[in-house]
Amino acid sequence: MSQIPLEAENEFYAAMEREDAEQLEREARAAASARLNALALQLKREFSTAESSRRLIEERWLEDLMQYRGQYPADVMERLKKFKRSQVYYRMTTNKVDMMVARLMDLLFPARSKNWAIQPTPDPEIPGELVEQSPEFMQAVQEVMAEQMQLLQAQNAVPDDLAMRKMQQMAMQEAMRRIDLDTIKLRIAKACADKMEQVIDDQLKESSAGGEFRPSWQQHCKAVIFSSCLLGMGVLKGPLVERRELRKRRPVSDASGRVVWDEQVMGEEIRPYYEAVPVWEVYPDPGALEPRQLRYVWQVHLKTDKDLWDLMTFPGFDASAIEGYLKEHENGDASLTTYESQKRNLNDANGNLGAVMDKRFRVYERWGYLTGQELRDAGCEVGDADLYHVFPSCVWMLGDTIIKASVNPLEGVDIPFFFYPYQRDETSFWPEGIAYRLRSPQAGINAAVRAAQDNTAWSSGPLFGVNMQALAEGEDPLDISSSRVLLFDKAGVNINQALSVAVVPSCIQENLTQVKFWQECADEISTPRFNAGDGRVSGAGETASGLSMLMGASNILLKDRVKDFDEYVSAPFIRAMYRFNMQWNPREEIKGDYEVVATGSQSLIAKEVRAQQVPGIISLMANPLFANRIKEDELLKVTLEQTDLPAERILRTEKEAQEHQHQQMLMQALAQAEANVQALTAELGRQGLSPEQVQQQLMLALAQSQQQAAQAQSEQPMEGTAA
Repeated sequence: MSQIPLEAENEFYAAMEREDAEQLEREARAAASARLNALALQLKREFSTAESSRRLIEERWLEDLMQYRGQYPADVMERLKKFKRSQVYYRMTTNKVDMMVARLMDLLFPARSKNWAIQPTPDPEIPGELVEQSPEFMQAVQEVMAEQMQLLQAQNAVPDDLAMRKMQQMAMQEAMRRIDLDTIKLRIAKACADKMEQVIDDQLKESSAGGEFRPSWQQHCKAVIFSSCLLGMGVLKGPLVERRELRKRRPVSDASGRVVWDEQVMGEEIRPYYEAVPVWEVYPDPGALEPRQLRYVWQVHLKTDKDLWDLMTFPGFDASAIEGYLKEHENGDASLTTYESQKRNLNDANGNLGAVMDKRFRVYERWGYLTGQELRDAGCEVGDADLYHVFPSCVWMLGDTIIKASVNPLEGVDIPFFFYPYQRDETSFWPEGIAYRLRSPQAGINAAVRAAQDNTAWSSGPLFGVNMQALAEGEDPLDISSSRVLLFDKAGVNINQALSVAVVPSCIQENLTQVKFWQECADEISTPRFNAGDGRVSGAGETASGLSMLMGASNILLKDRVKDFDEYVSAPFIRAMYRFNMQWNPREEIKGDYEVVATGSQSLIAKEVRAQQVPGIISLMANPLFANRIKEDELLKVTLEQTDLPAERILRTEKEAQEHQHQQMLMQALAQAEANVQALTAELGRQGLSPEQVQQQLMLALAQSQQQAAQAQSEQPMEGTAA
C-alpha cells in the first residue's frame, strides 16, 4: 500500500482546519445576525408599547391645539352650521398661553444677567501647583528664604546647591503653614469657575454648528416653555456631542494664475449642541411617572432620502444597512399617523397635500439602558465580565434594522432629555397645560359670546308671522319693507289678523355677565388679565399700592413655574454642560470642583423684594437726617435695574451731569437777567427819565451783571468752565 507524502497530508489537514474555521465563522455570523434581529424586534415591541400608551394623551393635545388656534371640533361646527348659530370663537386660551410664555421668558431671561451660575464648592479641590503659583504663596516663600539667608549670613555660611534645594523645600512647607490656604483656594476656584461659566455661556450662544443654522439657547427655551404652557410638557434635549470641522477661506492661485478664495479644513473640534424637541416626537417609558424613573425614551424622526444619505457619513452608523434599506424602500416607508393627519387638517391651507409622504422614512432614536449582552448583540465591544451589567446607551433604528448602537459617551447624563412640566401631576407622566385647565371657562365664554351674537341679530329687528290664507295670490310675505301694500283675499280680514309682529328682547347684559364670570374663573386658573396690561381692574386694583399687591399675589403662580424651570431644565442641563466640558474640553484652566446654581426663582424673588423696598428708600431722601447719607446716583441705578433698563445708556456720567447742571444754571441766570432788565426798564420809565438816561442805566446794570456772571464762572470746576 502506497503511503501519502507528509507534505500532502499536512496540506490536507490544514485545508480541513480552514474549512472548519470558515464554517464556524459563518455560524458565528449567522448567530450574531439572529441575535441582532431578535434585539431589533424586542426594541420595536418596546416602542409599540410606548406608542400605544400615549394615544389618549395625543387626543388631549389635539384638543389643546385646536383651542389655542380658536377652532371648534368638527361635530360642534356641524351643529352650529345646521342650526345657523353664530360660529364666533373668543380666543381667551391664546391670550392666556402667550401671556404666560411672555412673562416666564421675561423672568427667566433678564436682559442684564443669566438665570444660572457656576460656583465653586465650599471646600473646593485645587491642584497644588495653582496654590504654589499664587502671589500669597510666592511672597511667603520669599519671606522664609530671606529669613534663612539672614541666619546663614550671620554664621558666615554659604550654602551649596544641595543645601539651597533643601532650603527651598523647607521654605515651601513653612510658607504653606503661614498662608490662609482656604481663602486662596476659594479665590482660585472662583476665578476658574468664572472661566467655566464664560465657556458654557459662549457655547449656549453658538447659533450654528457644522454649517447648519440652529436657533439660539433662548429660542430653544422659548419653544420648551411654549409647549409646556400649551400642552403641559416641554422637552429639551442635550448636550449632544458632535465633531465640527473648522473651515477658513484662504486666497490661492488657480492654474491660470487667478486668485480664488478656497475653503480649507483647518481642523476639527468637539462641540456640544442642544435642541427643543416637540412632545409629538417623544415616547417615554410608560412605566415612569416622572423623569427620574425613566428606563428609556424614544424619539421619532421623519427624514427624507437625502437625510438618510447624509446619515451614512456620520461616525458609528452602518452605511451598508442604510443603503440596503433605501434600495428596498425606494419610495419611503413612512405614512401619516392618526394624530399627524388631524394636526395637518387643522390648517385648511394644507388641503389634501398633507397626506403626501413620498421619499420619507421613520428613523427611531432610543436613549436608555441596555445590558452588556444586548449591546454586544448590537455590535458593541463589551467584555465578558460586563455582559450582565447595565449601560446607558443610544440605539438608532430604520424600520426593523439597527443602524447604530453605542454606549452613551457623556458621563453623568444617561438619558439626555429634560422635561419641563407646567405643573407636576403625580398620577401621570404627562401633566396638564393651560389649554386643558381652561377647557370649561373657554367653553363657557364661547357659549356666552355665541348667545350674545345670536341675540344681537334676533333682537335687532322684529319677527313677522304671516297668515298665508289671508294673502291675495301672488303676494310674497318675504318681501316686507316700509310703505309696502299687502293685498288680502278674504273680506273682513285686517292687517293685524294677517300679519303679526313679535319683538325678541335683548339679553346682551345677561350674556356679558356670563362672559365676565368665565373670565374671572380663567383668571383664577391662570394668569390674571392685568398681568398683560389690562387696566380693567376694580376694587384694590384701582390704586397703585393695591395693584402692586395684586401683582405680588399673582406672582406666586409664576414663582412656581420659574422654580420648576430651574429644577427640571436650567440646573440639570447646565450641570450636563459642565460635565461635557470637564470630559471633552481641552482647556485645563477652566476645570474644577464646581456646582451649578439656577437663579431664575431667586432673581425673581429678589427683584420683587427690591422693587418693594426702593420706594421706601427714596422717601427717606425727604428726611434731612438721611438725605446726606444716600447716594442718589446709585439709588437711581438700582431703581432702573428693577425694570431691566440699561442704566449706562440712560444715566449721565459725572462730567455730563456737571455740564448739564452748569447749563441749567446759565439758562436760569439769563432768564433772571431778562426779567431784571424788564423790571428796571419799567421802574426807570415810572421815574420819568429820558430814553437816553434809561439806556445808560441799563448799560450800567448789564455791566454789573456780566461782572457777577464772570465771577461765578471762575468759581466753577474746570469741566464746567470748558463747557
